[in-house]
Amino acid sequence: MRSVKQYFSIFKKVFVSRLKRIIRYFRSIKIQPRLITFFIIVSIIPLFISAILSNSETRNAIHTKISTYSQQIMSQIAGNIERELVRLENDSIEIEFSSTVQNLLTNIDSMSEWEIENVQILLQDTLVKKFSTLHDVSDVLIFTNNNRKIVAYGDKGGFALNFKQPFLDNYLNVLVKAEGAPVWISSNEEVEERYVTFATSPEQMNKSDCILLGRAVVALKNSDIIGKLIIRTNERYFSNVYKHADIGTGSDIFVIDSNGIIVSSRNKDIPVAMPYKDSSLIRKLNLSREETDTFDLTIENNQYLVAYSYIPKSEWYVVSTIPYSYLNSEAEKIRERILILSLVCLFVSVLLSYLFSLSISMPLKSLVRAMNQVKSGNLSVELRDDSTDEIGEVSGNFKIMVKEIQSLLEDVKYTEHQKRIAEIKTLQAQINPHFLSNTLNTVKWLAKAQKADNIENLVSSLIQLLHVSMGKGGDFITVREEIEYLKSYINIQEYRYYDKFNVLFEIDEEVLDYKILKFILQPVIENSIIHGIDTMVEKGLIVVKAYIYNSNLVIIVTDNGIGISKEKIESILKNTSKSSFSSIGIYNVNERIKLNFGEQYGLNIQSVEGLYTTVEITLPIIKEI
Repeated sequence: MRSVKQYFSIFKKVFVSRLKRIIRYFRSIKIQPRLITFFIIVSIIPLFISAILSNSETRNAIHTKISTYSQQIMSQIAGNIERELVRLENDSIEIEFSSTVQNLLTNIDSMSEWEIENVQILLQDTLVKKFSTLHDVSDVLIFTNNNRKIVAYGDKGGFALNFKQPFLDNYLNVLVKAEGAPVWISSNEEVEERYVTFATSPEQMNKSDCILLGRAVVALKNSDIIGKLIIRTNERYFSNVYKHADIGTGSDIFVIDSNGIIVSSRNKDIPVAMPYKDSSLIRKLNLSREETDTFDLTIENNQYLVAYSYIPKSEWYVVSTIPYSYLNSEAEKIRERILILSLVCLFVSVLLSYLFSLSISMPLKSLVRAMNQVKSGNLSVELRDDSTDEIGEVSGNFKIMVKEIQSLLEDVKYTEHQKRIAEIKTLQAQINPHFLSNTLNTVKWLAKAQKADNIENLVSSLIQLLHVSMGKGGDFITVREEIEYLKSYINIQEYRYYDKFNVLFEIDEEVLDYKILKFILQPVIENSIIHGIDTMVEKGLIVVKAYIYNSNLVIIVTDNGIGISKEKIESILKNTSKSSFSSIGIYNVNERIKLNFGEQYGLNIQSVEGLYTTVEITLPIIKEI
């Protein structure tokens, strides 16, 4: 459901383009005259409110009265139909427990066809007196337990009532399951068969929609089911009850059962014995189960007021559907009269109040939005306002101020960026790797010639380090290459710190070919050796891990050295420590990572003095450069 602000935003977008010129004219007027004019015009608004309230109250009153009236009508119709249902059920009980029917169904297996025919004639004579002028009953059928049909009332010749076998079998089974209780259903000509084809209209008097009352016939002696009884009543008998009920133009009245099947209808567009066109109606009726009530329902994209009354005896509902177009017709007439009287005042009040308020609120809101964006760090905001009033002057000064701030920040960013690049390049170029590599190759050749294997191994590791520093491909290498370079560095340190520490590598295979910046692990390892393990009496341990976590590459270096205080960690990361070159190297690694990838990446140091130090390096996953 949309909020008030969303509706206002839609309204503003539609009209803002058409009202720009008018608003610019009003913006040339000072704010004070605008406000005075606005308050004069806004006094007309009570008239508008009165018109709305009177129209709303009129609608509600009409709706309430028609709702109450329709409930009363439905209740009266339901009462009349229920009385007829009770009368027919009493007739069915009288037929069921008559001695003629009881004897027939009890002894039919031992009776001759002539005796059965005599019983049918007797029943016809008896029931013709009962049904010939009442109820519009057309047929009374009795079925034995073997489903043999006995015509107790109605035509036995070419116009005899015959149901199609699937319908008949299903209905008789339902009667047996009901164990003598009455079962009401609707049917039409689609489930009936006639042996004679009708030729003229008068001959089709029985070919119509109907309502069936059925019940299992119970023996008086032992309560066993000895047969079934079906009474067919023309549907028009029930529809005549409400045929002339007038509840409004376009309204319908019909009877529907709890399964959503139409039982009776006066409208040909609502066929009997067929499901109602909107299944949501029966769902609401079954959920309510009130004796009588009303609710709103959308049927075929039209809004209706639905009133109903429940008939518990047959589980039917007498339903009326009244279109809202009819309900609102009287209210529409009253509203038109009110609108004609107040149209001029309403139009002037709404239009001018909107224009005056908009001429103030629009530029102020634009200015506030621009200020909020600048406050959040967006200096590229555009604010267009060339008006000559006070707000226009403020907007112009604001734009000049933002541009000056933007220019100053760009200068500062450029200066800091160049400063960082210069510091990094200065640190990386402290020695000439080409010169040292050539010199060390000569030393390696001399050491090999003199069979000084330890010197040769040491020099080989140093040469490998220099080759990495001279390698092509920019500042990025794979994790695999960084680890190899790190192992060469550790090999050199092992000669200096003989049997002082061990280094373990736990590197996931999937990360070995990912790209990282050069030389980001060596300063960390160096810090662990010099500051963590060097002063220890026992042997130190350094563990290097690398894995993927939360879509980032995480490298962790942990040592069991003497640890670092929180103050010293803070000074290292802020480059305020002047204790050693390795601390500067860690700061430099952190700055290089943030410079290349952003502030969300970099180093995090955790340490407990006397126990351990852990450096966690968070990097983006880079597969190709």
